[in-house]
Amino acid sequence: MAKKGKTKGYNYYKEFMVVSNLIVKASNMLNEILHDHDLKNTDKKLAKLHEIERSADEQKHEMMNYLFSDFLPPIEREDIIDLASALDTVIDMIEDILRYIDMFQVPKITSEMLEFMEIIEKSALKMHDAVKDLKNFKKPKALQEAIIEINRYENLGDELYLESVKKLYIEKNDSLNPLDTVALIRIYDYFEKSCDSFEEAAEIISRIILKNS
Repeated sequence: MAKKGKTKGYNYYKEFMVVSNLIVKASNMLNEILHDHDLKNTDKKLAKLHEIERSADEQKHEMMNYLFSDFLPPIEREDIIDLASALDTVIDMIEDILRYIDMFQVPKITSEMLEFMEIIEKSALKMHDAVKDLKNFKKPKALQEAIIEINRYENLGDELYLESVKKLYIEKNDSLNPLDTVALIRIYDYFEKSCDSFEEAAEIISRIILKNS
């Protein structure tokens, strides 16, 4: 159950919002990179995306350091740790998408990748809404609505993943050799995992609501 009293000198809810803002920023940046895809510049763009991921890591480490000596956090320590880790994973997965595109030297962004990006961007915005309202977990209506939407987007990501991989085999595109096909499947896999990571963070928020309602 939530503990009474306020944490002095550190606002966990505010710091979670900092990370959720970074998630939105990372998703927007990746979307722009994919719409203006150029393998020659991918290294530089990956470095910029990594800066956001590193900022999220630093935010998480700062929170864990404070939590270690905090006598009275506003919610259970386990929930703070789990949510901080889940939000950090969301940004990691967004960065991994571009890492794999760079590693496999994908010359062209497919329409399916852009569809995945639309889902990820919408998920990022809903996650920000959920984190922003986390402090109001005792009145969880808005929180629950955001979580429902995140779950819906995750389902759309699952469906898109199945359709995207199936399409590679149905069309039997002569321009794709087996290695290209394997590369695209791996990249679609990371897009789908990115969608999953939002749902996993939303499940932790749901758990916080249930514990404190």
